[in-house]
Amino acid sequence: MKRKTVSILLVCTAIAAISGCGSKPGNNSGTEALTEGTETGNPNASINIEYNVDDYVKLGDYKNVEVTLNEADYQVNDETVKNYVEQMISYYSPYQTDESKKVVEKGDVVNVNYVGKKDGEAFKDGTADNQLIDTATNSNPAMGTGYIEGFSDGLIGVNVGDTVDWDVTFPEDYGNEELKGQKATFTFTVNSIQKPVKADEIDDKFVKENFGAETVDAFYSDIRSYLDQEAEAKKVSDTRSAVINVLTERCEVTGYPEGMLDARLDEYVEGFRKQYCSDGTELGEFLEKNYNMTQEDFENESREYLETNLKQELIFEAIAKKEKVEFDQEGFNQHVSTIMSNGGFATAEEVYESYGSDQASGEKYLKRVYVDNKALSLVVDQAKVTYTKAEEPQGTEAVQDTQQ
Repeated sequence: MKRKTVSILLVCTAIAAISGCGSKPGNNSGTEALTEGTETGNPNASINIEYNVDDYVKLGDYKNVEVTLNEADYQVNDETVKNYVEQMISYYSPYQTDESKKVVEKGDVVNVNYVGKKDGEAFKDGTADNQLIDTATNSNPAMGTGYIEGFSDGLIGVNVGDTVDWDVTFPEDYGNEELKGQKATFTFTVNSIQKPVKADEIDDKFVKENFGAETVDAFYSDIRSYLDQEAEAKKVSDTRSAVINVLTERCEVTGYPEGMLDARLDEYVEGFRKQYCSDGTELGEFLEKNYNMTQEDFENESREYLETNLKQELIFEAIAKKEKVEFDQEGFNQHVSTIMSNGGFATAEEVYESYGSDQASGEKYLKRVYVDNKALSLVVDQAKVTYTKAEEPQGTEAVQDTQQ
């Protein structure tokens, strides 16, 4: 099941086959273009429930929305870049060869090859190359996995480039039945002694080998560009979320179309079941084992979550109707292309099937999402967004910048 990363109006609901996040805005009775030429194969899907949104929503003032964001949340500076570089190094390549050290001492991190043998014969999964071993903790520092007791003791005092045999005894409770309590000999070859990589010490060779950048300067430049893009995306996302929160308070949803919430819940639960219980496992059993919750608790939490989404959907559907927001095929095609690119879908048909109980209902649903997003964008564009100064806490009177 592909993960949908498209930025749509709401947070997460699911229609039958949906595995990840992606809510389904409700029927937009004010935009007939949403349903033209579309027939759904599932007459019981929530997308097919007919209603007049005006019967359920009393719109408040949505043209004069004011939100305040903290400018510091979107700043990228040298410290931000350095911290991110250190995180990347720590995650992808935290160690490099220490050319100044030639003999292994207790506490060193070493890179080794080893072959494990029992009764002179190599055993399964007992051979590895270029493994990191922290002799202080007898573990692999990159993976966080430990070795059997005494495994690395034989490395102390060995020269880089040398090979040494070391006898160990597997514990009685070892996971491999054939090795429990058995003696074995490991032949180690010490490739190098390692040291932690520090951001201030990396060179062109290191960034090229580990991150594909030609130079350190180019590497840092790429990181800054990426963080700038992420900051801008976060600003857009936070602005939209803030606007949604304001409108949720200003607009009143008096009820929900008959059967809509129940249908949404059924679709969500069925989608969850299809993704995680395709092997025949009962949903209740899966939830108990993996989430320590009953199916009843899961459905109650899901209903509450879906109700919040549905409320937001109806509000923007009502705005779309009042503002006569229209569906346009060209913009929708671009919207679907974005979903395909972000979610790894090969065709538009795959997208539709993933967002619906069948291809037709998925397409119908995404058309409604598209129109509701256009309504949200209209409100966001009209909103007054204030950014507090970086050094001041949010809520102060001083303002750094205002956009409208």
